[in-house]
Amino acid sequence: MAYIEQLKHLIENELIPDVEDHVDELFEGIASAKDATVDERTQLEDMQALRDEYKELLKELKSGDIDEEEAEQLYTELTAMRTEGEDDDIYDDEEDEDEDDYDIFDHENDDQY
Repeated sequence: MAYIEQLKHLIENELIPDVEDHVDELFEGIASAKDATVDERTQLEDMQALRDEYKELLKELKSGDIDEEEAEQLYTELTAMRTEGEDDDIYDDEEDEDEDDYDIFDHENDDQY
């Protein structure tokens, strides 16, 4: 029963909230632009469908339609997908807040050599 509980926790406390946050961000972007591009609409529909799939999976878990072996497989797949998604964000375009920490070394002793 361990994987069933872990999968429930993953879906309820991590996956669904993450998808809903992304949906909210898309709505905000669309609202601020006053119109949505085809890509934004598609992405929004995909995120909403994913959220619905997670909710359906959660319902199946709670009703006992998924056994421990299937829960283990799903848990492994979902955590692997989630880890892959995090790796994609490592080198994003946002400025690294620690990057400025090394500026003091850039010009400190330029005339030393």
